[in-house]
Amino acid sequence: MKKFIQTLILFLATITTLMAQQGATLKGKVKDPSGQPLEAATITLLESNSKKLIKIGTTDKEGNFEIIQLPAAAILVQVSAVGFESFNSDEVKLGDNATVELPAVQLKAAEKSLQGVTVTARKPMVEVKADKTVVNVDAFISNAGGTALDVLEKAPGVSVDRDGNISLKGKQGVIVLVDGKQTYLGGQDLANLLRNTPSNQLETVEIMTQPSAKYDASGNSGIINIRTKKGRQNGFNGSINLGFVQGVYPKSPNSININYKKDKLTIFSTASYSYWAGFNDLDLVRKFSPKANETIGSVFDQTSKGKFHSHNLSLRTGLEYSINKKTTIGFQVNGTYNPREFKANSVALIYNGGSDPESSNVASSLNKDTWKNFGSNFNFRKRLDTTGRELTADLDFIWYGTNALQTSDNFTYLLPQNSVADSFLLRGDLPSDIRIYSFKTDYVHPLNKTSKLEAGIKSSYVTTDNDAAFRIWDNQGKDWVADFSRSNQFIYEENINAAYLNYNKEFKKWALQTGLRLEHTYAKGKQIVNNDRFIRNYVQLFPTIFASYKLNEKNTLTANYGRRIERPNYQDMNPFQFFLDQYTFRMGNPNLQPQFTHNVELSHNYKGIINTTVNYTRTTDVINDILKQNDTTKVTFQTKENIATRRNIGIALSYNQSLTKWWTVSLYGNLFNNYFEGFVNNTPLDASITSFMGNVNNQFKFAKTWGAELSGFYRTKMQDGGLIIARPMGMFSFGLSKQVLKSKGTLKLSVTDPLFLMRFSGYTQFGNIDTRINARWDNRRVALNFSYRFGKANGGPQRRRTGSAIDEQNRVGNNSQQ
Repeated sequence: MKKFIQTLILFLATITTLMAQQGATLKGKVKDPSGQPLEAATITLLESNSKKLIKIGTTDKEGNFEIIQLPAAAILVQVSAVGFESFNSDEVKLGDNATVELPAVQLKAAEKSLQGVTVTARKPMVEVKADKTVVNVDAFISNAGGTALDVLEKAPGVSVDRDGNISLKGKQGVIVLVDGKQTYLGGQDLANLLRNTPSNQLETVEIMTQPSAKYDASGNSGIINIRTKKGRQNGFNGSINLGFVQGVYPKSPNSININYKKDKLTIFSTASYSYWAGFNDLDLVRKFSPKANETIGSVFDQTSKGKFHSHNLSLRTGLEYSINKKTTIGFQVNGTYNPREFKANSVALIYNGGSDPESSNVASSLNKDTWKNFGSNFNFRKRLDTTGRELTADLDFIWYGTNALQTSDNFTYLLPQNSVADSFLLRGDLPSDIRIYSFKTDYVHPLNKTSKLEAGIKSSYVTTDNDAAFRIWDNQGKDWVADFSRSNQFIYEENINAAYLNYNKEFKKWALQTGLRLEHTYAKGKQIVNNDRFIRNYVQLFPTIFASYKLNEKNTLTANYGRRIERPNYQDMNPFQFFLDQYTFRMGNPNLQPQFTHNVELSHNYKGIINTTVNYTRTTDVINDILKQNDTTKVTFQTKENIATRRNIGIALSYNQSLTKWWTVSLYGNLFNNYFEGFVNNTPLDASITSFMGNVNNQFKFAKTWGAELSGFYRTKMQDGGLIIARPMGMFSFGLSKQVLKSKGTLKLSVTDPLFLMRFSGYTQFGNIDTRINARWDNRRVALNFSYRFGKANGGPQRRRTGSAIDEQNRVGNNSQQ
């Protein structure tokens, strides 16, 4: 492998030398009124005569900019930044292959003009870029009072099922990052984190269907990166967000963000508290095959009423310090304290071949736990020279802990006399401890003005310890006794080591990026009670390639390919049982294997307004939820297995444009086909379905301080793993906004799903499984949100960290019911 990497580097360097292109270069530096470097100032280049846009660039942390591959022409240079007066240069002449360096530009403060003018500029709702789609959260009024999961549900191409599982373009296996760092959560716990994160903490959502080799290879359908709000300006500043939401039950998301930046030091801190309560109602009808002496099988008609509430308190604080102009270090800690509770009462009528029920099962369950998290990150950045060579490093430690308590009380009554026939009482104590250690370092090396190499390594080590001590009530002994058939302890260790190499090259009309990532995985797990053990040791290569061609100023074509992996979530391998009632539970599967995916995409972009994408995806060893059923005991449980090979073909179209000065529209549609082929419960699976999903968002601007929104989405019938068929679903929302307190404050009123259309309805008919599912939750809500910005703002943005945790955090979960 060492020889292979050396050969690849030599090959790429040779290509770079042969393919290098020349052009004029413009360099310069921008300063603020005090003479300090001004980061993120916008550099706009225009043709001198026609004023036609040539190129746009930005300044780096040292206030420098360098714009390459420019035509030989006479140009004008405009420099602008928020809070400063714009600068307009005299005519600048660029010669063939010449390098021109402008005198330093020092911008003047625009405090007086800002005080007297209401800023009406606003970000677009959705921005389609070459490598990702960006959703600007605050541009959606209906996001007020919502959660991060609500934001994702309305994002283009993203769908969220009834359990909070996230899909992208009809494909599961999405990795969710927060500020470029893994959450290390999966399944129910990732959904709970997003449900307990107020939308007013979010700035943007970045959707990447084909990440480069720099990112972890996890996530067969891509990566969603959630950017939180951070202080971007010098001085003391911040914001406060207060919200109240009324559904059937009240909710309240609140947060405060404080930042201080002066000279070399930046300090930032965010605290949030949210109370969230709601309900989950579930109706299940399960049919069982008749026994040998029966003509009609049994039927379970089950209704469950669930209620949950949680108090989520989180804190993130950190600092960054510039040792000198080229070296920056940073440290960040974050923590979460989230006590939560889920109660469910269910009644199942049991029909044994007749029209009248012969018995009923009445059950009550309680899942109560406190989910705790601590994370720390130390980061380092070193600019090695002025050509762009850079070295960064991150060291992370993350801990998750919980001590869940389960109770399940079940009573069987004979009908019609309604006498007690049997009881099943269960208690469970399920502590969980997860520790994650991660380190990564990245190196950027420009080869010339139009190409560069990126390389990096990463190592992570994860330990999980899940214990399950169950007790069952002994009716004869009248005492609680250990239930060894359900009790167990599952210990899992995993070490992943990775290295990558990326090559980037720009031509006049072409852009090329190709990369290769190597990942070595060593994992071992054991169940203490039955001494069942396994070891997995494998090495995989993950190539990526991205190419774009600019036909003209209005049209750009792109093509990309990537291979990815989806490893099982840690808790999906946990073999413990989580009960709804005596006959219904969920359990993990320690025998899960990773799934692998090949992704191919072709797209066309017109003026940044219309983007069309065609994709082909093939996934092997698909990890999917399945139902298993015992026709004799009438027990049905949900688990995960590697069930099939999946082929996904789709076409997506997005349109984002301001139709008038007061009306902006964003449209998205995705037509796709999923085909599954494999075995489930030893029964051949051959299933295909074509589905459509669409989003529409309208933003309206009235006068200078009023705004409104009307948005909605709709999905046709969809297929989940070839087993569960989800019927069509959709909803719409609307909202109003008003700027107050000299535009420093904003009031937003939103109404989500006013007609209560959002619900899940589906069915499964496969093998001996015949189930109907209907679910409703607390989705119709009215929200009032107030946000206020305070403090002084007069500088550039602070550096964002990506951390070393790029893969593991999405794979934690403790399968809570909330």
